[in-house]
Amino acid sequence: MFTRLALPVAATALLTGLALQANATPGVTFNDAINDINPNLATGNGTLDLVKMEVSHTATDVVFQLTVNGNIGSVDWGKFMIGIANNKGYGTSSSDGWARPITMSANGGMTNWIGSWVDSGGGAENRSNQTSWGLTGATYNGNFGVFSLSAGAQSTITYGVSIASLGMSIGDTFSFDAYSSGGGSGDSAIDALANPNFAVSNWGDAYNSGPSTSFSYTLGAVPAPGAIALIGAAGLLARRRKA
Repeated sequence: MFTRLALPVAATALLTGLALQANATPGVTFNDAINDINPNLATGNGTLDLVKMEVSHTATDVVFQLTVNGNIGSVDWGKFMIGIANNKGYGTSSSDGWARPITMSANGGMTNWIGSWVDSGGGAENRSNQTSWGLTGATYNGNFGVFSLSAGAQSTITYGVSIASLGMSIGDTFSFDAYSSGGGSGDSAIDALANPNFAVSNWGDAYNSGPSTSFSYTLGAVPAPGAIALIGAAGLLARRRKA
């Protein structure tokens, strides 16, 4: 669903809101079923249970905000990943960026992998499969982009990376899925955002995001700040005339 920006009544509040929103698209929220982890597997007190992801973008960057159903400040051993398929001809349906048993056959196969951890202050990597899986950016190298954590009863993990780092540009549509996993290198997708059912029965089971178990997002044109300002000013003027 699309998030909505409430129209401020005061002109100063309107201008402040426009300054924050002028160069970004409204976010689109992709929901998962909750409590959809196999009961034979640990849930990390809910931290591995994915709730939703909001995706938005500017003219240069794409932002993913993942919500999980637990407090990552209390249980921090989970790993959280995003698989992306940009359909640019170099996707793979046989591997992922961390060599886990997670694959993507949707939209030409997985081309990009964002992997993150929330322990020791947290961090993330951005990997691409243009020739073979290689590192494009990492928080520990200072070239990842934006990465932030917010702990609570439901916690959020926010990733912001450049559209170019994902091999795309405005106008492209990509497929994606998000995953939670454990700390073992052979651990699979314990929960998958686009699958409302159990993802796997055992930690090492293979998991695939196919056409029916993945989401898609379009990097639509971002309205010019001037156009948004005109729309906002027109709305404010109309409200004043009715008053």
